[in-house]
Amino acid sequence: MPAIATKWPLRIFLLLAMLAAGYLFFPYLKSALGEGLGLLSSALLVLAYVFALVALPLGIFALLKFGYSVFARPFIRLRRIQRIRDRRYLREAVKRGRFKVIVNPDRANSGPPQSPPEAER
Repeated sequence: MPAIATKWPLRIFLLLAMLAAGYLFFPYLKSALGEGLGLLSSALLVLAYVFALVALPLGIFALLKFGYSVFARPFIRLRRIQRIRDRRYLREAVKRGRFKVIVNPDRANSGPPQSPPEAER
């Protein structure tokens, strides 16, 4: 017999057993639920605190990740591109002869110009 054909009779039997147990134990369930209302509200309060401890930090993390991807990442990329362009413009200016001595492209030499080596004179 296929597995699907065996599931439905089992499901129907379990449903009937649950209905019969609910009918037979209704007075006991009613008194237990009546007394357990405080217990139920306490359990809901604990679940609310657990939700706050778990879901709120995850929500804040998701918002920070979104803020970084929308605002900070393009700004950082723009700064990097500007730094690359500034270095290129500085190299072009050196080639045109605007600056005499450049030690480091990030920092121009502010000291007196160096004399060329003896071999080049």
